[in-house]
Amino acid sequence: MWIAVAVLAAAVVGAVAWWFRRGPAGGDADDRFETGQTWGWELRLTPEAQAAFMEGLRACHDGGDTLRVGGEQGVLTTYDPPRLISLHLLADAFAARGDAALHDPQGTVAALLARLAGAERPGVLRLSRDWLDGEVDGMDGTRFAAAVREVVYAEGVWSSDEAIGALQVTVTGGRQEPEANTMMLDLARVLERYREARDKQPDAGAEALLREVTPRLIMAGGPGLTWTKPPTDEELRIVTAASPELR
Repeated sequence: MWIAVAVLAAAVVGAVAWWFRRGPAGGDADDRFETGQTWGWELRLTPEAQAAFMEGLRACHDGGDTLRVGGEQGVLTTYDPPRLISLHLLADAFAARGDAALHDPQGTVAALLARLAGAERPGVLRLSRDWLDGEVDGMDGTRFAAAVREVVYAEGVWSSDEAIGALQVTVTGGRQEPEANTMMLDLARVLERYREARDKQPDAGAEALLREVTPRLIMAGGPGLTWTKPPTDEELRIVTAASPELR
């Protein structure tokens, strides 16, 4: 029995390590999985379910549904439709399917992705490919994402995907877990508020406007923003540190 468990555990590690080396188109990705590391969202699954879950994701990806797994961030990115989905949420939903998920991991993952991507909810962020047409105040999508990142403080990993208007900020403080919490932000919603502020303050600088609108969107809690797990007060304080009046 112990030999069988050891073989299964090795298979899980091998499958996960292989998957995290793949990019959204099947190539090498920047976010690699460290052998032996266990992320918080994985702990929601038994070893058997972990292997089935990763197999389901891989099969869906190979079947044409381009996916990107951010293990450390706890975020799954889909591109058709463009969404950010909490791996905590997805793993919980997979576990709830019980034996059915183990017997048909690809079908289970595909059904869960279709259901979760259908509406914005805690742990699911809907995005848009045409969020910025051209430039705003001389900033294209890449520069706008970088400008937003400059006003969101976090002591951890961050990434952006300008193609779908997504910004992820992983907050490392305030939790005693093997994985931190990740804020997922829709840049289209930030842009909408930015343009509204620009109409009222035509002479204001871009940074000043972003320091006004971005923290307020974060404190409002959405729409246009969600987390991989419900944020703590400390995590909210960290990502709004750039605006003292909101701390």
